[in-house]
Formats: sequence, C-alpha cells, structure tokens
Amino acid sequence: MNKIDGIRKKELIAEYKQQDTTGGVFRIWNKESGKSLIKGDVNLLAVENRLRFSQKVNSPYTIALQQDWARYGGDSFSLEILEEAKQNAEESLGAFKDRLKRMEEAWKEKYPPQSIY
Repeated sequence: MNKIDGIRKKELIAEYKQQDTTGGVFRIWNKESGKSLIKGDVNLLAVENRLRFSQKVNSPYTIALQQDWARYGGDSFSLEILEEAKQNAEESLGAFKDRLKRMEEAWKEKYPPQSIY
C-alpha cells in the first residue's frame, strides 16, 4: 500500500466513524413459531445487515434462535423496527445503551413471555 492509499483509508475510516447512526429497539420475528427476539442496539442498520448476512449463509443470527433456525430456516425470520432513537449530543454511549435497554424492556412487556426468545 502506498502513502496515498494509506491517507485515503484514514479519511474513509474517519468518515465512517462520523456517520449519523440510528439506534433503537427491533424485533426478529419467526413467522412459523410466532416467537420474537426483542433487543435494543445502537445501530439498526448494522442489525439489518447482520440478519441479511445470517440468512444468506444460513447461520443463526444469535444462539437464542439456533433451534428454530435449524427447524424452520433463516427465511422464516423477519426484522421489524419497533422504535428508533438517536443518541443525544450530551449523552455518553453508555447512557445511550442504558436508555435502549430500558426501551427494550418496555417493549418486551407488550408481548406474552412465552412468545419471547
């Protein structure tokens, strides 16, 4: 790699880190069993990309889904964004994650316990 490539790489990394991401609470729903994985994450786009990749390579998104993934296949799972949230300028990443966790818990209360992974 030459010096110009290294400088460009650093620029691209800096741009990526400055991207405005949207966090929130999502649900990965199994259309066959009706069960849902409900989680909060700081980057919903990354969640969507991870699920698509998992479906493409037929590997469970998370260990919690493994049994149903093997039984029904990755295509039986779909992503639903339940609530979006932006990190406040004065909010630390840790505080943002805590807020997302509280949002996640509030959403889990809306579903019957037997329908949650």
